[in-house]
Amino acid sequence: MILRPVDSNGDILPVLSSASLLRGPEAVARLVKDRLELLSGDWWENPARGNGILEMLKESRLTEADIQALANYITSYIRQTPGVLEVEDVAIALEGNTFSCSCRVDTEDGTAQIDYML
Repeated sequence: MILRPVDSNGDILPVLSSASLLRGPEAVARLVKDRLELLSGDWWENPARGNGILEMLKESRLTEADIQALANYITSYIRQTPGVLEVEDVAIALEGNTFSCSCRVDTEDGTAQIDYML
């Protein structure tokens, strides 16, 4: 997998040489983060596409069982990303209004750390 690099805002950067393209675990990690950041309803062309975590968080106050359901959902969602072979060491936290998730993804070319906050 080869992806174009992006800046801290997610804007695509110009590619002056093929060496600046993202490859291997770095490219898979970027794709996972892009998929996590696309919330359902954000894409006008297909509103059903995207991460449904925000809708899950809006439904009710979270219990311990809900946090496990969120972890299962995020793990399943990440596994559907092309290039991801396995998702390990998933840690979910909800502090105040901040939802965070961290995990490690295994790819054919190595592993990558994923950290996501909403």
